[in-house]
Formats: sequence, structure tokens, C-alpha cells
Amino acid sequence: MLAVDTSDGLPVWLAERLRIRYPDAAVKLLRVFPGGAARVKQPRQEEFSLGDSDDDERGVQPLRDDAFLLGALRDRACREERLEQGSRYVLTLHAAGDVRYAIEIRASSPGFFGPRIAEIAALGQAYFERLAHLETDPLTRLRTRRVFQAHVESSLRTWLRSDRRYFLAVLDIDRFKRINDEFGHLYGDEILVHFANVMRKSFRASDLLYRIGGEEFVLIYGADSRLPDDTVLERFRAAVEAYTFPGVGRVTVSIGYTRITEVSTPAAVLFDRADQAVYYAKDHGRNQVRCWETLVEEGAIKSMVGDSRDVTIF
Repeated sequence: MLAVDTSDGLPVWLAERLRIRYPDAAVKLLRVFPGGAARVKQPRQEEFSLGDSDDDERGVQPLRDDAFLLGALRDRACREERLEQGSRYVLTLHAAGDVRYAIEIRASSPGFFGPRIAEIAALGQAYFERLAHLETDPLTRLRTRRVFQAHVESSLRTWLRSDRRYFLAVLDIDRFKRINDEFGHLYGDEILVHFANVMRKSFRASDLLYRIGGEEFVLIYGADSRLPDDTVLERFRAAVEAYTFPGVGRVTVSIGYTRITEVSTPAAVLFDRADQAVYYAKDHGRNQVRCWETLVEEGAIKSMVGDSRDVTIF
């Protein structure tokens, strides 16, 4: 069994498990590239050993004639197909809403998969359990910083084609260190759990919630164009202020946000803009919502020259 320490290494682990389990079948791991489920690529040999996750598209072949595979990718489904000589099974591997990989298993026997479907499904479930462990914060059950950047950048095109406006916000619990110092880390952890619960209750299921680390959270959400930009965030800020946190009482949150307007803007740049706005909020009284674009227009903060594409979040 391969050691797995990143979410992109998990498909490699699963493909190897299937090869060992079914030595008489041909197991092929396919990478699905951004821009639609119709473009797949057989990974290079080193990707099987390293779990390489770069998005180099050299050698990618458009998928036009394989309606079965194309349909499985588009539907994020697992399907069996009978062939003239044998059969094949496609197991799609998706996370955070995107199909990232697919495993194709070909067998010479038409009845090969019948009694083995449950076994393959169980291995697929093991994959998702490992993925959930890596991509979900164990304390708050929100998404982790591990998946933030890849998820945002793979979703931007879809978001910006819709009629809604989209925003990225950084939410930082005020005076959290003092809470830990006065009440202890157990109470601090309890606040993080309750704060995450308020987030889940305040936002839609389609909104993306992350715990980036410590007391810092990220929200990506869409809003009705008829409402002021900060309406959703102000409602959440007020909900946190009104909430009674066990053993501690009143807690407030500072929020900074930025508008997502261009597909080409990297997730790291969006995060940095919202982070500047949240630091401004903390330096000017806390318990408030601040917009990066508005602060730049007012001259309160300076825009990064060119918004460098080499920014790294963590």
C-alpha cells in the first residue's frame, strides 16, 4: 500500500489497490483537466509513484467519441459497460464538486464486474473517507486550507458565468488569544465549534466554508445583485454578536471581503485582499465588516501593485 499524505495522492493509492485486488483486469488512472470533463489524460509513470498534481496539459487528448466515459465524468457517476470482448467499469473520483480523476477497469470476461461491484464500491468509499479526513477540519468539520486554493481556482469559471455576484471573505474571531488565556484552550476549542455551527446556519449549503487555521475562517458565497455587497456578512456578524457562547458569553468577529470579478485572479490574491481588509477592521475597532475595494477607493489601504501572481497563502 502506498503512503498517502495529500489528497492528490489518494487516486494513486486507490488505483494501486485495485491493481493488486484484480490482477487479471487492466486498471488505468485518468486525470480530468479543468475546462470540462471531455479532456482526459493518461498520467505519466512518475505520477503514479509521486501523485504529482500539476496541471500541465501537454499531451491532453480531447474526449469526443467515448460517450460512455464522457457521460460518467459529466454525471460524476460509476458505471459498467458491456463490450464486444469483455466489459469495463468507470469509477469517477470527485471532491469539492469537481471530478479530478477517473479509474477505468477493463476485463476480458463479460460477467467480471457483477460479483465485484460491491468490492469496488467499498474501495471507493475508503477513498472518500481518507479524502474527508485530509480535507475536513476534525474540530469544526469545515473544509481545510489544504483544498482552498485548488477548489477556488477550479470553480471560478463556473461561478462567473452565472448571474450572481461572488465574494471571498476572511472571518477572524476578535480577541481569541485573550479568550484562550482567560478561559483555557478547551473553551477556545468550544468557541471554534460553535462559531462554525453559526456559519453553517447563517449561509446556504452552496456557500463554501473553510477553517484556514486558528481562529481564522474563509467564506466564498454568492449574493443577489439587488442587495448591498455587505448584507450577507453584516447579518452573520450580528448573529455572532447575539450568540451566547457557552462559558464565555459574548464573542465578536471582524470580517474583510473582496469581490470575485475575474477568472484570472488567483485564489491567493483574493485571500490576501480580504485579509488586508480584515486587518483593517481589527485595527479600527473590531466587530465590523470591511470591503477591500472600498478601502482602496477611499485611500485607506494601498492596492498591491499588479497583484503578484506568485503570492502563496501558506
